[in-house]
Amino acid sequence: MSTNQRSLRKVVDFPLNIPVTVALKYPHGKTVSSQYGERFMFTLADNRVMFLDPEVAQQITALGVNVRESFAITLRSDGQNGSTRSWEVARIAGEQQDGTLLIPKLPPASVSSAASDDCGRKLPTSALVDEANVLVDSFAQVLERSLSLYQGRIKPDEVKTMLVTAYIQRRQLSSVA
Repeated sequence: MSTNQRSLRKVVDFPLNIPVTVALKYPHGKTVSSQYGERFMFTLADNRVMFLDPEVAQQITALGVNVRESFAITLRSDGQNGSTRSWEVARIAGEQQDGTLLIPKLPPASVSSAASDDCGRKLPTSALVDEANVLVDSFAQVLERSLSLYQGRIKPDEVKTMLVTAYIQRRQLSSVA
């Protein structure tokens, strides 16, 4: 057996409607020809590779992700035979490479469908519950990252304070716009 053989790298699979988290090893993909036509091969930070159509590679470039920055790629389909498929490339909520915090866009609160209890107090709408769930998920993700990356040097209360501050600032900015 030759010692010059390159080990085969795992190729990323994109199941329908499930976001796949990836991080680039290099800033640009390499153009390759395949049985599917011209594609772009990206090497990932974990040494896997992914092959994407030029349009998807262009979305990655347009998003401006940095090397080793995690982002998600989703192959979308409505599940019907013969339906068109589309690709979605998006940053992942949480702390970004530049130190900012990305919080997912929340659905607008629905005031008209607010229910009341026996005392006439308004009960939380589903939009409020959804918003709270997104915040809890964001906190868990940022907390997990801070604990693993900084080995406990950043305390959970500090993470919570940063998340709440970012959330309040985002809400204030959205009410001005």
